[in-house]
Formats: sequence, C-alpha cells, structure tokens
Amino acid sequence: MIKNNNGGSCSIKSNNNAGGSIRIIGIDPGSIYTGWGILDSVQFGRKIKLVSIGLIDAKKYTYPNNLALIFTELKQIIEEYRPAIMVIESVFLGLNPSSLIKLSQARGAICLLSSLYGISLKEYAPRYIKKNVAGYGGADKEAVRRMVYNFIKELNDVDVSASDTESDTENRKNCGRDAKPLNNNVSDALSAAICCATDMSNYV
Repeated sequence: MIKNNNGGSCSIKSNNNAGGSIRIIGIDPGSIYTGWGILDSVQFGRKIKLVSIGLIDAKKYTYPNNLALIFTELKQIIEEYRPAIMVIESVFLGLNPSSLIKLSQARGAICLLSSLYGISLKEYAPRYIKKNVAGYGGADKEAVRRMVYNFIKELNDVDVSASDTESDTENRKNCGRDAKPLNNNVSDALSAAICCATDMSNYV
C-alpha cells in the first residue's frame, strides 16, 4: 500500500509482522531529503522482511522548519512502527563546511528521537556499510542499490528503473501505484538497516 503523509513523505507499507524479530529503522539524514526504511530481522539476520520505506521531502521548507518537518514525520513513523534499533551513517568528513553543518543539524534532530523513545542508536561508517552490503567499501550507489534488492525480495514489486530525478518527480505528482520511492536516499537508509541486521553482535 502506498500512503502519502501530510508533511510530504511518500511511503510504501507492508503488513509483514515477524514474531521474535528485531525491528530496525535505517535513516539517511538530509536537510532536504531524508530517506528511511524499516526492516524486521529474524533468524539472526539470515531473513529480512520489509516493513515500510519512505522519503521525507523538506525542500520547500527553510531552516529551522525543515528540521521540524523531519522530526515530526520521523516521530510519527517511530510511534507507528516502534523500532528497537535506529541506524544512521557516521558523519563523512569529506563534506564542505556548509553541507556538514546542515547534515549535522538534521542528524541532531534524528538522534534526539532515538533518545526520547529509548531506541538503541547505531552508527556505521559509510565504507563499512558498503562493504557489508555490496562486498566492497568503495561500491557506488547503483551497486549498493542492486544488492539492497537482493537482500529485500519485496522490493521487486517497486519500479525504480527511472533516475532519481525522475523518481522524485513521480513521487511528488501522485504518490500512487506508479510511484518510485526507492531513490538514493531510501536505498542508503535500507543499506544501513541491512548492515545492522547482518551484524551478529546485535543478537548476542
């Protein structure tokens, strides 16, 4: 089912509920677009079920209203799905100062939610996530996206053949059956969640 949240987030939701599983939310923070994906990890990470994915679109919001939107949307998502673990990438130091400040602001709003709701927060380096998911720390986004599809079979029902720009445009138009929510932001969020799901230390 595709749903359109009032704040500009388009998501695809599954009714999968796995007993005894660990529910993980992966988040790709951004001051304009924030991707998120929720997985249920069962059998010590050997089986992964898609719960929900979405993209928070804050491009029409100026600072600090963009942070309020991200916080409010993710708050509603957390209250609905009750994840046990939140996963984000650690800060990439190669960013320019302006981008780093904006990313840090978005990350701060997101990390605050993990504290408020008692969710375990895990951070992984981008290269570690790529190596875990795609087998190579320098993998490009397309290689990571292909491997995300290999891990999450339910995504085969989502058409992501278009480029990210075309995908975002389609999402903004109707968020309907033909929407393509799995852009780079959502793929990165899911890859972070997959990395956590296959990290055996989470099951010890």
